Amino acid sequence: MFNRNKEQLLFYPTDGRLIPLSEVPDEAFASGMLGVGFAVEPTEGTIYAPMDGVVESVADARHAYTLVHRNGTALLLHVGIDSVTLKGEGFLAMVNEGDRVRAGDVLARVDLEILRAHQIPTHVIVLLTEPETVRDLQINTGKGLGGRSEAARYRLART
Repeated sequence: MFNRNKEQLLFYPTDGRLIPLSEVPDEAFASGMLGVGFAVEPTEGTIYAPMDGVVESVADARHAYTLVHRNGTALLLHVGIDSVTLKGEGFLAMVNEGDRVRAGDVLARVDLEILRAHQIPTHVIVLLTEPETVRDLQINTGKGLGGRSEAARYRLART
């Protein structure tokens, strides 16, 4: 059985500056409507798994990934705002559905210049999509390294 009182860690999904969701230039993300979490303003285009888990889904446009931890926590990692409009241009998935990943494994590579050329904000958003299962979420801010720097801690709310 998984210990719900044990702190769970989330790592930076890419090199860059971590910001609260409220600073993301998209109301659905900023309001927390889609889940709780944080965003990173990336300085490079390698996207890392923020936690251990199984890749549950990879969006057709390769801009979004869902991971599920063995404790049941579901996480959505979304690269860019309205980046689905690029239909995969500039995105290279390095994982497939069903793959097991460890925190720090490479999920994707993104050409940030292509996003910028299309005037798409490059934020990398990490959401715990079932906020009712999370308690005591503590988010760090500032610069960090993808897959290596601690971004947040939380505990499970369920038994």
